[in-house]
Amino acid sequence: MLLEFDGTFIFALISFIIFVFLMNLILYKPVTKIISERQKFYDKNLSIVTSSKQKAQDTLKAKEDEIFGAKLEASNILKDMQIKTKADKEFALQNKKDEIQNKLSKNLDELHQNKQNVKDELKQEMETYVKLAVSKILDEEG
Repeated sequence: MLLEFDGTFIFALISFIIFVFLMNLILYKPVTKIISERQKFYDKNLSIVTSSKQKAQDTLKAKEDEIFGAKLEASNILKDMQIKTKADKEFALQNKKDEIQNKLSKNLDELHQNKQNVKDELKQEMETYVKLAVSKILDEEG
């Protein structure tokens, strides 16, 4: 029993070819087109997300560097201010010491001057008292 090719086989073959052509035209091409568009959309969004993520990381790194620089600058300013304050404090302290030393020297000079003045006054008074005593002694003897 051989396979017989009659009109139904050719009709089925032509129907199958028409069916495949119509399925390709109606179903497969639109579905393939939609899948291709989705893949393009996905790839495009993936590249956008990747570039946005990279930009965000770059921006974050830049901000961290900027913050680090600002902290370093603030630390340097603080150190400079501490050094300046210490120098100003030492300068003021030295000025005060010099002022006190000058006052002390002035007061010592005044004390020595007063001492000398008192000695001179006592010497004059002594001379006066000695003269008076001598004159009284001489008056009594004479």
